[in-house]
Parts: sequence; C-alpha cells; structure tokens
Amino acid sequence: MIKDPSTGWDGGPFPYDALAEVGVTPRTSHADLQDASFELLARRLMTPVTQQAWDELRVVRRRMVVELLLHDVDLESAVPAAEAALDRALAAAEHPEPTAIPLPEETARLLDDLITFDT
Repeated sequence: MIKDPSTGWDGGPFPYDALAEVGVTPRTSHADLQDASFELLARRLMTPVTQQAWDELRVVRRRMVVELLLHDVDLESAVPAAEAALDRALAAAEHPEPTAIPLPEETARLLDDLITFDT
C-alpha cells in the first residue's frame, strides 16, 4: 500500500511512517501490531510521537481511518501497464491520425465552385 504524498496527518507524522523503524506496515497483522509496543520499548524507541502513532493504529476503527488514506497498488503489474500506456500516448502524439472534419454545406458548395472554376 502506498500513501498519497500530499496526505497530511494532524498531530504528527503519519502513523505508519512513525512506526516503520520497528517494521509496522499496513500488512502487519493486528496481533503483531499490538506487540509492537514491546519492540518499541525494547529498542528504546517509545517516544511521545511513536506512542501516539501506536495509539492511532492499535484500535481497529482508528486503524481503518488511517488506512483510508492509503492506496492498494500492485507495483509489479501497475508499473509496466502504466509505461505501456505512456508509450502508446507518446506514439499517438508523434503521429496523430488525420481526422476528416465535415464541412458545412455552404463551404462545400463554395469549394466545388472554386475547383470547377480553376480547371
């Protein structure tokens, strides 16, 4: 899951960013997340910032709010598909296909008269 870079978080850093040092990610199970506080304490990383982040994530409802700001992206398949779409768009921009625009009836008659007059 990827966080939108423009996402702001009131009250400090984004919770997953604050707990990244102990391996907490959106894919961390809830049971492992509950035990993350012990890892924070053991590594002397339990600060007011990490405490607040852990508090935000340890309650399921709050964690769901945090995860609403994340996007589930499969980079292995998304990146090649995006590159292919970009290549197609660039190729189309380099060699645009001509499109016929229908002329108004008056303009078509005028052109016919000019072509007839010219020959």
